[in-house]
Amino acid sequence: MMKTNIFILSLLCIGLHAKAQQNHLSREDYRHKVETYSQVLKQQHLKYVASVENRKIAMTGFLPQIDITAEGTANLNHLDMWHSEKGQYRPYTYQALATLGQPLYMGGALLAQKDMAKADELLDKLSIELTLDQIHYQSDAVYWNASAAFAMLTSAKQFEEIVNQQYTIIQDRFNDGAISRTDLLMISTRKKEAELQFIKARQNYTLALQKLNILMGAKPDAQVDSLCEISVSCPDVQLMGLSEVLGRRADYASTDISIAKSEAQRKAALSKYNPQVSMFLASGWDTGTTYMGQEIPHTPVAGLSVNIPIFRWGARFKTNRQQKAYIGIQKLQQSYISDGILEELSAATTKLTETEEQVKTAKENMSLAEENLDLVTFSYNEGKASMVDVLSAQLSWTQAQTNLINAYLASKMAVAEYRKVISE
Repeated sequence: MMKTNIFILSLLCIGLHAKAQQNHLSREDYRHKVETYSQVLKQQHLKYVASVENRKIAMTGFLPQIDITAEGTANLNHLDMWHSEKGQYRPYTYQALATLGQPLYMGGALLAQKDMAKADELLDKLSIELTLDQIHYQSDAVYWNASAAFAMLTSAKQFEEIVNQQYTIIQDRFNDGAISRTDLLMISTRKKEAELQFIKARQNYTLALQKLNILMGAKPDAQVDSLCEISVSCPDVQLMGLSEVLGRRADYASTDISIAKSEAQRKAALSKYNPQVSMFLASGWDTGTTYMGQEIPHTPVAGLSVNIPIFRWGARFKTNRQQKAYIGIQKLQQSYISDGILEELSAATTKLTETEEQVKTAKENMSLAEENLDLVTFSYNEGKASMVDVLSAQLSWTQAQTNLINAYLASKMAVAEYRKVISE
């Protein structure tokens, strides 16, 4: 059964390698697929569209407005006088009025509302950039985890083959009576351990592929094109200083806009304490409160409305201090985000350096483990080493292989994290 599984996996690897020559799913291609499918990104785009329309709505406050109103009443106690003579009481009234209004000065409220709407639009646009950074990092993480899972599966398959080869040799020698049953039991136990390791690796790889597919909107069991090997070298990243990174980060840029929005909110809050001037032109018909059946003349009316707040018990000054406190909060938030970005940048830069050293050391360790396994296996077959030495060498080999793959994965994730920090 296990040989059948190995054979199937071999065919799978060959198939993936052959397909890679025709259709290779690179990290950039996967990024694009995830970005295209992302429901969160689509929500952010719609939110931005809504904020654009909100800004346009705010601009309409500066334009003239036309309203038509109509109203009618009937006195139910005197319906019998509905058709009374002219000059006599009639139990109904009506009015119809068309009004053209134009605000002239609203204390700065209209300008403040426009500025706030513009700030919201810019903030939502920056939210799209922040979402893209998160999507790119998530897609890179899922991609490289799937690649590492495949490397673990390949390593488990190779380890199983190594153990099976040694098992075959020991089984033949035991049948010939050349060795004791103890060695056979020890290698048999290791054989089962290798099978279990392969099953776990296969499970992890299947789960990684399912997650890979779901994130880009494909069916969980859809066929996946070949991925970049986890050992492939990533393009060098450009190391940047804090000032350069701050200029690229959407979350830092949003702090400037938030400060400007708070300033606009302050002006809007103070506008109700400023003079307000508007004008209107109205035209229509009105029977009057008591309608006496007279002819209803068409009456055009022009008007000017002026409101000047005089005394509000110091509310204006209190409101101003309150809004300035809110602005101060936004400025402190900007400093806080700057410190957070500096911390992220420092950590990401350190990981880049340290993971390079981890890969280098893991490669050297893997080379030593391979040489040790070859020598110990050869010595055992020549009768110069014990079974314990072989099992120890095999264990060292599989641990070294796992450490190397984990080091490669850590290196890829360090690059992905750095790219996220610099918003690349």
